[in-house]
Amino acid sequence: MSTTAPSPLLSDSLRGLGLDAGTLFFALNYEFTKIEPKGLLKRFKKNQSAMDIDLACVLYDDNCVTSDIVWFKQLRDKYESIKHQGDSLNGKDRGEQAMYLAPLDQEQIRLELEKIPAHITHIALIANSYHGHPFSRVKTGEIHLSDDEGNRCFEVNLKQLPRDCTTLWVAHLRRSVDDWHLTLQNLPLTAEELAGAAQEVAHELARALPIPQSI
Repeated sequence: MSTTAPSPLLSDSLRGLGLDAGTLFFALNYEFTKIEPKGLLKRFKKNQSAMDIDLACVLYDDNCVTSDIVWFKQLRDKYESIKHQGDSLNGKDRGEQAMYLAPLDQEQIRLELEKIPAHITHIALIANSYHGHPFSRVKTGEIHLSDDEGNRCFEVNLKQLPRDCTTLWVAHLRRSVDDWHLTLQNLPLTAEELAGAAQEVAHELARALPIPQSI
């Protein structure tokens, strides 16, 4: 498995990236990592906690308003076009086939692009550290996007993210006339909760919209 840092300039249509535009898999794979409490917390917490990294897809309309969110508390959108395949709490609790470097990813979201309703024009791919541990503290791991033939267009090395990053806008899918356009964002967000992260992304998307021309 490659751990090469992705280029932050990746931006192209799915076809241009050599991906099948029918189905995508937004996936996570990381090694179980215990985190020992520090300072005063160490006196009160006898047991070590572990890294818990979660994936989410946020769907927006053409006004950059949140329409739906798929994450471990809502495993599919109302149109069943995007489906969360199940939550991992620590990177090793889904069996031997879904551990780091094993055949299956610990966490995966399936996007069936042809089923996504026409009013959805933006999809944000987001990762969040549930307990607030910075991604860079993980032993090793990566986030990737691929099609159903196994072609990958990017891998994000968790160890190479900023030291204080706990929520990441990984990538942006934007609907075009007959395809989807993918941009690798790799943008740390300040929000610790998913709802706040979705709003941060909405603000960034709205800033990028073309300014209406006055008549």
